[in-house]
Amino acid sequence: MRIPRKTELIRLQALYKTDARIAEALGGIPEYLVTYWRRKKKIPRHTSTKFTQQQIQELWERFGDDFRAGRELNISKAAFYTWRRKYGLVEKPSELRLEQLQLRLGVPPPPRDQSEIGPHAQTASAKIMRRSLDNRPDGSPAFDWIVRKRGDSDDAPVAVCPGPRFRWPSTEPTAADGDLAAAAHGEPLWCLPHAGAIDWQLVESRLVYPGQLVRGPQTLLSGLGGVGLLTIGEEQNGFPKHTIKIELTRRISGSVDVEDLFLTMLSHRWHEDWPGTIIEFWGGPIERLSLDRKVKLCHLTVRAGAAAAMCPFDDVIRRHYGRLLQGRFPQSHPDRAAVYDGEHFLEGRHVESSLGVLHEETRWAVARSAEESGEPGGVLIGPGALPYEIERAAELVDGRRIQPDQAGCLLVCPATPRVYQGAFRRGWAQKIIAAGGSVLDVALSRRLGVDDLLQLAATGTSSRRVYISSIPQTTTRSVGQLILCSVRTALRAGLGIG
Repeated sequence: MRIPRKTELIRLQALYKTDARIAEALGGIPEYLVTYWRRKKKIPRHTSTKFTQQQIQELWERFGDDFRAGRELNISKAAFYTWRRKYGLVEKPSELRLEQLQLRLGVPPPPRDQSEIGPHAQTASAKIMRRSLDNRPDGSPAFDWIVRKRGDSDDAPVAVCPGPRFRWPSTEPTAADGDLAAAAHGEPLWCLPHAGAIDWQLVESRLVYPGQLVRGPQTLLSGLGGVGLLTIGEEQNGFPKHTIKIELTRRISGSVDVEDLFLTMLSHRWHEDWPGTIIEFWGGPIERLSLDRKVKLCHLTVRAGAAAAMCPFDDVIRRHYGRLLQGRFPQSHPDRAAVYDGEHFLEGRHVESSLGVLHEETRWAVARSAEESGEPGGVLIGPGALPYEIERAAELVDGRRIQPDQAGCLLVCPATPRVYQGAFRRGWAQKIIAAGGSVLDVALSRRLGVDDLLQLAATGTSSRRVYISSIPQTTTRSVGQLILCSVRTALRAGLGIG
């Protein structure tokens, strides 16, 4: 490990301000090493103020709101309030106070059409769509990435092509980066479906960025909204016209997961208004979700009929990209006064462990409590299990043993080879195998297909029920009943574990 010189540390401190961000810029080294080097070289903790009075005052006079001004600096509402109190900015700007005192008689109500939303009250998706139309004389949208499937078969390769609006966020990659350098020069990348979920491949490789606009088949890109970008299905003509906000308040219990949150929304029948609509998630509990959980939530929402789903850009997404986001890239945050075509509010304490029955006709049934189902069955974690699902399964089955004569099998199908390798590296796969489960290779699970995986999971159980944590693209008639639920609920109801 190379120890940076004092001049280099001072330069990095002027750019990134904190030891944690300097550690990310140096390649993800531990923060305490940067602190140790700084003290040994007698460099003070702060060489300059992180935000000047001019910056804080300019944003305060422009917005007059701690939340919106803090978003511009990528800090929280409380942090911006602390900074303006430090500089003595305690009163609301006079111009904004006069504007709020005006009666505005005869002014029509705010427009509901997404394309008519004004510049001072935009949703996150409206900002991304409006940016794609800027400086386009022909009026056609400019996409950052265009994804096309080369063929009709499930194993057909997928071309990920840089669009006319594509710009590399920071320094251009070198030839040593291989495909990334090709993408920077406008050449397409190739993703293979047998290598796993396409959306998680793009998130893992850090090719797509928050605020970008991507066009492609939604069956492949349904989870990309979890990193704060907008995906438009190739079958859609133009942009969706309606946007719905779903805000989650209060902290979610540790015994529930995003699948339970999704099923709770289904139980309220909110999904009936989702077709052709963009769903934007709000709230502190959403921002506290891990990155893979955000991707899973957007994936389930799009599979339920929504045209697209987005999570807000936050610290979790920023940490995933690290120093790649130090360059310029379009951050799109929804405005507090943004006008939505529908709004739903859900308290975290009302989200409970639940399950949903998938019918062959409608594919959906109203979610119900997990305690109502006492029938055992096979468990299929996936298809396309993300890291949090494998980790949760390993925690629950650690030190236990699955009895094959009492229930079905436990199958785990990782989303990508990198997730598969990470499961063994972290010891999750060993715990699952020791308990009597199976962790399938990605290429093998893709070759078997959903039907064969469901048949394997149902082996040994007379109820012919299979508990799954993801929605398959096609249902099957060979299994009696498919139950969608979280990993904890699946292991408790299906195998009596948890």
